[in-house]
Amino acid sequence: MALEGFLQEFGLADILQLIYFQKKTGVLLIEGKDNRIKVTIVNGNITGLESENRVEEEKLGRILVKKGLLTPEALQSALEIQKQENARLANILYKKGLVPKEILIETIQHQITDTLSLVLTWNEGRYEFIPQEKAPSELPVTIDTQHLLMDSLKSVDEWSVVEGRLSLDTVFKQERVPEKDEIDDVEAAVLNLVDGESDASMIINISPLGDLETSKALISLNEKGIIAPVRRPQREEVQVVEAPSRRNIVIGLVFVAIIFILFFTFFGQIDVFKAFKKNRAVSKIEQLKNKIDIYRVTHGRYPESLDLITDEKDPWGMPFIYERTEDGFRLFSSGPDRIKGTEDDIY
Repeated sequence: MALEGFLQEFGLADILQLIYFQKKTGVLLIEGKDNRIKVTIVNGNITGLESENRVEEEKLGRILVKKGLLTPEALQSALEIQKQENARLANILYKKGLVPKEILIETIQHQITDTLSLVLTWNEGRYEFIPQEKAPSELPVTIDTQHLLMDSLKSVDEWSVVEGRLSLDTVFKQERVPEKDEIDDVEAAVLNLVDGESDASMIINISPLGDLETSKALISLNEKGIIAPVRRPQREEVQVVEAPSRRNIVIGLVFVAIIFILFFTFFGQIDVFKAFKKNRAVSKIEQLKNKIDIYRVTHGRYPESLDLITDEKDPWGMPFIYERTEDGFRLFSSGPDRIKGTEDDIY
């Protein structure tokens, strides 16, 4: 299944749902403004995650040390072995018997859930799913995609109080010593966890307090100027060369068409605004087709009417035309003349 596009057109929750219902196995690559994420999926469920900004391997070791489940010396020894064998840190800790399997799996699952909960809030970026064979793992980790999505939706409501005020991948450092009676016991406990290396999600993970209370304390400490975010070096832009997809071809053709249209418009022969409206119609039709495919996978059939998917109108204020066929469906706009079946219909 070729699946790629932009998050502003097709949300990550919808993408994960589609992969889950089709029981696909492979790698989902997600690139946002400040981070790149690689999600490993087996039979529709999430089994691993790598983040460019948050080195999961290093973070796993620090969490275990801070929780008192691993000594710094044992972690250093495991990291040396990791360099020599080029193996995953979790597998080394498991093989050497340094950390029980159940604790390793639980910690990794928590890391994956934290990061994906953050990524699910992105409204810009691009994604690509690459089908692959299932890779063997000595330490199997599986997160039910449906449960993760439902938990994330609950988190949106429960955490609305900190929305926009705290990012889970922010690393804090202590700026100054608080004055007497300036902070309460909760804030003091959280301040002790701020070390200039641990990001907010790690502090929340190792805090003996509740996740929400810890987050509110971090916000309060930051607003009081007692702690401050550590500046990260700006990521270099990497140019990615990718194979042309149906979407890229469509966008390319539309771009070429717009250039010609602009040229003729200069001579007063074509209204450029009509061209932009047609471009918007093509883009919206592509989005709706993806949503219809998800409905079919979820319900085992195509929707009887487009009302079950959307009530959006085309750029000329008319409903999109949806027709069931023997092998699927047709979706199009009646175009500028608002009349179905004429030459300016847009598919």
